[in-house]
Amino acid sequence: MVSVTDERKDALECWLSAQASFGSARLETASEDASFRRYFRLSEGGRSWIVMDAPPDLEPCEPFVRIGERMLETGVNVPKIIARDLEQGFLVLSDFGDVHYQDVLDGPDREDLYDLAITEILKFQDGLAGFADSLPEFDRAWQGKELEIFREWCLPGIDQAHYEQAVAPLVSAIEEIPKSFMHRDFHCRNLLLPSPEKIGVIDFQGAMLGPVTYDLVSLLRDCYVDNDEDWIEEEVSSFQQALEQGSSSMPEMSDEDFLRWFDLTGLQRHLKCIGIFHRLKVRDAKDGYLSDVPRVRGYVETVLERYPELSAIADLYGQAELLA
Repeated sequence: MVSVTDERKDALECWLSAQASFGSARLETASEDASFRRYFRLSEGGRSWIVMDAPPDLEPCEPFVRIGERMLETGVNVPKIIARDLEQGFLVLSDFGDVHYQDVLDGPDREDLYDLAITEILKFQDGLAGFADSLPEFDRAWQGKELEIFREWCLPGIDQAHYEQAVAPLVSAIEEIPKSFMHRDFHCRNLLLPSPEKIGVIDFQGAMLGPVTYDLVSLLRDCYVDNDEDWIEEEVSSFQQALEQGSSSMPEMSDEDFLRWFDLTGLQRHLKCIGIFHRLKVRDAKDGYLSDVPRVRGYVETVLERYPELSAIADLYGQAELLA
């Protein structure tokens, strides 16, 4: 019996063979991610492209195309679309290579790389301000849907209404944070170095209108990279100053208040991530992410210890059934 995955690859190869530019190119698996998308590298005569296979009923390509085109117009270096078939869910993209931030952040250029990435956040927050209003909003309902992933997979015995009551203060506090364009997965595995001092940004199709601190916490408290907490707080303060200087709508505030925004958006994100990593293990038999759970738990525990008003979440967190 032929699997659905094999059928999609057959259809992809058939589509590529009909494209004059790629008819004789070689197709090899490049990567898969935690969603239903997968990626191939297409090579021919010293040239290469990335091919995205995204089942349209599960991962439609339209947001990737629409958001990517606007990011390119703003000067953000995202992949260019070389060929597309949105009905089948196939895209051929420019290739940023194989050097991810995760591969080089332990090297001598670490500080410069983070500066480049933070500049990129500021660039798309400023340049896509109007466009962001057309995106789905990271509102109370969306927050709740994501936090439910943690309850479902790590607190299955807890009543949903009780859980929602416990997380309500977190949801309300995040709702009050000013919003901007939010990549939503701005971390070391979605940043590449196609050339020195040039970032390639990928996996932006889930972008939303969300808290100004969300992408920063995704980068600095990365699920896959360790950073010193004192250094993180210095970077948060620098980012705050850049926002206040570059936007008349950003209120002046204390470092402590802005750090609280950063901490709370991180707590929401990291509870969701722990839930997703457990779901990948239990439901999808993908255990590769469990080794990152202790790092993410450290982030959660740092924030819960810092803010006594989150004691109800801390109490539930202490009851969680965590695999790592």
